[in-house]
Amino acid sequence: MSVNHLWIAAAGAAAAGCVAGLAQSGILHKGAVAVTSCGMRVADAVSAETQNIVDDASDTVAEARRKSKIDAEVRERVAAETERIRKEVTAEIDAAGAEA
Repeated sequence: MSVNHLWIAAAGAAAAGCVAGLAQSGILHKGAVAVTSCGMRVADAVSAETQNIVDDASDTVAEARRKSKIDAEVRERVAAETERIRKEVTAEIDAAGAEA
């Protein structure tokens, strides 16, 4: 083994010893709990924001459908009224033409 390999082996052993010491003292567990709870808070925040986006999108779709129904009804009524007016005007002009 070369000197570099010995240093790497020694560093690995020291790191393993540190991790074992941290695990026995509970620091490793406390750190893992802190990281996990932070991750859970982030997940909750993302979930809440995602729900807000879904709610806003649903509201937007509902409003677009409402406007579409209104526009369709208005077009239908305008078409019916236009036809009624056209018949009335045609009759008036035809009557005036017969008199002229």
